[in-house]
Amino acid sequence: MHKLFFLNEMFPNQKHLKDIKVGEIHIDSRKVKKNDVFIGIRSGNEYIQDVLERGACLVFYDDINIKIEDERAVYVEDSVLFLQELAKKYRENLDVTVIGITGSEGKTSTKDILHSILSQKYKGKKTKGNYNNHIGLPLTLLQLEENDEFIVLEMGMSNLGEIRLLGEIARPDYAIVTNIGDSHLEFLENRDNVFKAKIEIFEFVKPEFRVVYGDDPYFKGVEAIRVGKDRNNDYIISGFHQDKRGGEFKFSFLKEEMKVQTNLYGEYNSINIALAMTVALKVGVSKEEILDACKNLKITGMRFERVEKDGKIFINDAYNASPVAMKLSLETFDEIFKDDYKVAILGDMLELGKQSEKLHEGLSETIKNLNLDEVYLVGKEMKNLHMKLDHKNCFYFETVEEIRDKVKEVKDGAVIFLKASKGICLNKILD
Repeated sequence: MHKLFFLNEMFPNQKHLKDIKVGEIHIDSRKVKKNDVFIGIRSGNEYIQDVLERGACLVFYDDINIKIEDERAVYVEDSVLFLQELAKKYRENLDVTVIGITGSEGKTSTKDILHSILSQKYKGKKTKGNYNNHIGLPLTLLQLEENDEFIVLEMGMSNLGEIRLLGEIARPDYAIVTNIGDSHLEFLENRDNVFKAKIEIFEFVKPEFRVVYGDDPYFKGVEAIRVGKDRNNDYIISGFHQDKRGGEFKFSFLKEEMKVQTNLYGEYNSINIALAMTVALKVGVSKEEILDACKNLKITGMRFERVEKDGKIFINDAYNASPVAMKLSLETFDEIFKDDYKVAILGDMLELGKQSEKLHEGLSETIKNLNLDEVYLVGKEMKNLHMKLDHKNCFYFETVEEIRDKVKEVKDGAVIFLKASKGICLNKILD
């Protein structure tokens, strides 16, 4: 359904819509162009007059104190709820395959991988940036065009009930849950609650269209397709190895076996790829198309992203961090660059609640088993790791700026790894 017909149906009194081609739907007033739709959320209400003057064809606001004499301006009681209802109704009228992805780690990479693979055969969209919550997801759905055939939606959460809300809006046809980890313990307290929150997505998807990481014990009793390294899984990953060019592994199911080559590093990415491949096969992408896509996958920046600067190689993995992701990515870094001079720069992992100190200290065992030449730590929680860590070249810094100055002294040819939660802003080291 085209947005023009959709909006005409919902707002029959807006006669002017019949004579124009409706553009995009925005909540950021700065992005509004002629014939776009704007929904004023919170402070966005202050820019209603501005977007009307710039040619918006329809504007919604929920500030009862605003008085606007313009047929294009429509008052609603709650702009966020209106956005959600608008997206829900739009999705109901679209002939499009919706795939929802959630999990403690790997959901953004899995989303990017799946979009890359599906795009070999179909036209579609995916969640951009961090638009994975109760505002970002409906806005993403509203970007769909009438010739789109699929959309891959990342579903984030910090508490129980939030995935259920996103599921009610998106009504996914397929669902992937990557794993159950320690993310969001600040709000959910333990992994049992993380599990309950994540599998809310399965309330909307039939068992034969659910895909999970089968090696995670939390999925033992869940009706779903299992993907993993254990031989009891439905789709099996084996023989993984990697070098500086990327990774390679075998993907087996039924009596078939595919040899997958990828430009992505890390055994954890072989799992993300396998989860995405499973759904791609279900929706009709050929094995040849899948294998071709895997050779040059494009994922969101700051995820094991290689940057060469000032005579050094930086591996920027600082988009986000959790204990599991930190361990796996450090091990991958150590393995790939085993013959190089290696510096690991690590910042706080956020939202770990009462277990934060223990989980940060726990990284000492991982680092002890690696061949890192220098370790730089920054952040209030990383101070706990510094006190615990027995490493002759481990240094603690109060600020990222101090590390940036220290990095200039690292010898040319070194490989420098960056990993922390996004809020620590380790990427400033590369600015």
